[in-house]
Amino acid sequence: MIDDYKLVTGAWLDAIGTILSAIAEIRAFQGIDQINNQLVAVGEGLQAVGTMLVGTVTTDDPLNFAGNWIDGAGAATSSIAAYLQDVEHNTIGEEDLLRLEILGDSLQAMGASISALADHLIGEHAFAFGNGLQGLGGILEATGEVYELREREGQPLITLGAILQAIGSNFNAVVATRELIEADGL
Repeated sequence: MIDDYKLVTGAWLDAIGTILSAIAEIRAFQGIDQINNQLVAVGEGLQAVGTMLVGTVTTDDPLNFAGNWIDGAGAATSSIAAYLQDVEHNTIGEEDLLRLEILGDSLQAMGASISALADHLIGEHAFAFGNGLQGLGGILEATGEVYELREREGQPLITLGAILQAIGSNFNAVVATRELIEADGL
């Protein structure tokens, strides 16, 4: 039963983190740059903690286990990249920070996609849908950042990706909560 609560808690931490990140990306798309990096750093940090907490749930499914930990590592990487963008005497160049974001979002996309496959294979189609949306969102974010690295407009893709990640993550949190409520007979 403890694992069920860890799953729901981790899912909601991830969901809240994706909402914060999506808000920051929507603000950036609108040209509002104040506090966006801080919002992304906190949001991605919550996503990392949430998915890694879900990764501690006891399971016989090595694909889902790996997917959650890869996703969490990607979120942590993106959080660090966003944080470092606001450090005053940062010795890491802007292009390298963008590459770090690309790596983080790519890992998130890979982890969520692995989890989507694992969920599909065991018949958890609702979770597969949510994780699939998160994977697609991560791919779009990483692609938008590659555009930015090449000095092209990538913010629309980044924003759309963040929104899809938030939708997928919140969908999974609702599904996990519903399953826990039904299991407890509430």
